[in-house]
Amino acid sequence: MTKHFSVLTLALGLALAAPLPGWAQADEAFSKGVSAYEDGDYEAAAVIWSPLAEDGSPEAQRNLAQLYRLGLGVQKDDERAYELYTAAAEQNSVEAQVNVAFQLLTGEGVEKDSKQAALWFAKAADQGDALAQFNLGLMYEKGVGVPQDRELARELYRLSANQGQERALARLDAIEGDLPPDGGEQARKERDETREKEKTRAEAAERERERQEADVKRIKDNAKAKAEEEERSRMQKAEAEAKTGPILMIEKIAKDPEEEETEDAAAVAAVKNVETAFKGKAPTTTPVARAKPPLARKPAARPDATVADARPAAAPTAMQSDKVRQFKNAEAAYMRGDFRNSLRLLAPLVDDGVPLAQFLLGRMFNRGEGVTLDHFKAYSLWRSAASSGSERAATALANFSNRFSPEDLARAEQYHQARLAGTISLRD
Repeated sequence: MTKHFSVLTLALGLALAAPLPGWAQADEAFSKGVSAYEDGDYEAAAVIWSPLAEDGSPEAQRNLAQLYRLGLGVQKDDERAYELYTAAAEQNSVEAQVNVAFQLLTGEGVEKDSKQAALWFAKAADQGDALAQFNLGLMYEKGVGVPQDRELARELYRLSANQGQERALARLDAIEGDLPPDGGEQARKERDETREKEKTRAEAAERERERQEADVKRIKDNAKAKAEEEERSRMQKAEAEAKTGPILMIEKIAKDPEEEETEDAAAVAAVKNVETAFKGKAPTTTPVARAKPPLARKPAARPDATVADARPAAAPTAMQSDKVRQFKNAEAAYMRGDFRNSLRLLAPLVDDGVPLAQFLLGRMFNRGEGVTLDHFKAYSLWRSAASSGSERAATALANFSNRFSPEDLARAEQYHQARLAGTISLRD
């Protein structure tokens, strides 16, 4: 009997070591537990399956029992495993019924009871489980827990072998005179066909898995590349801002037509400052904010008003309106980060001497936005805009003169004069 019992134990032990099926339940949480189990994260699988098992899920009960029986992710506890297996088996889980029978035979977590083991095997065998049919056949062949009945054992082996269970086929071959009339040929044929189908399914599943992994990798790579590109762009802007320093955004504010036109003190101070540097003298470094302020002006309708928003002294001509619209489009493109389109719209306005366009293109050169970073070109554009009365350009020039040395200012002025003379161009 000891020899026969060891055969049963070996067969069942191999069955319980098989991976847990991921198709047993469509529940999302259960599937996450299966994924964690397959990834080797048994603790996570136990955490996920425990509440499902408490709620009565037979699949979760069976899988959690597996973890307790093997000590994976939890403290090994054969008694707890038997309780969970039994709960799932009573809900007609075939795999759990086989496991309950195994523990009853080996005495793991429960008192040995081969008769009860045979009953559980019989329940699973009645549902067509090949492993249960084989193990119950062993018990009838050897007379363990049931009366010895070689004919019934042979029938159970046949049923199991026809499903591809190799050990059942081996037992049929080993019993002299117990082979079916065709010598087991049909069982072998069906076994081979089953193997081929399983191989085909496995290959298809592997191809699908590789495709899905490739899709996931491509999506992750694209997301990573996009994030890296955004980070590089952000760093470039930050570095450019760090080099140039902050530029105050001061717009010219509209006046009443009756107000007397006054000279812009900030613009005059900035221009004189850089002209002094060009003559070889040290420029004034006093911030523009400390200069004598211009006459008080009425506040605009909103703090970020542009010349286009200001109330004109007279109705603009059609050509002026076109330029205003073109500048607004260029400014809108700039705010969107579409520097290429902004540059395209600004270039003709700069050629026509529009101060707002000169200032904005100067900022782009100063920051390297859509163009190569070039402080001399920025300076020259701001000089032209400030000479036409742009306070924003005057402020930018004041900041410029505070950041750069007299020598740099002299070179910048030299570049500006050369551009005005037509010997060099912004496009060079």
